[in-house]
Amino acid sequence: MNRRVALVMLLVGAVGFSSLSSAAEKGWFGFGVSIETKGFSFNPTIQSVTVAKVAPASPAAAADVASGDAIVAVQGIVVDGAKADELKKAMAVPVGETLRLRLKRGSAEPREVALVAAAKP
Repeated sequence: MNRRVALVMLLVGAVGFSSLSSAAEKGWFGFGVSIETKGFSFNPTIQSVTVAKVAPASPAAAADVASGDAIVAVQGIVVDGAKADELKKAMAVPVGETLRLRLKRGSAEPREVALVAAAKP
């Protein structure tokens, strides 16, 4: 059974970003997502991830990420069929390092974007 899990977040917490400071502070990218999963578990299989919101003046905004963009790959991992924990780990990028996403907007060909992780404002 498909379950739609609508999570509008700024990639804080549920996909591995923390506002706590540490030696390897996790980065902030400034976008929220809607996640569709298959089944229900603590580590569900992801079917799709869609950008729901983009914060102004964020790394995502600077890279022209827009609401409605489908995220089809994260750090080379195809989203459809990936386990949530695998994507969470891939997205836990320290401040100053790069997160690579493959995005699809409408009927356009997918494109690669590179977001440099910022400290959470």
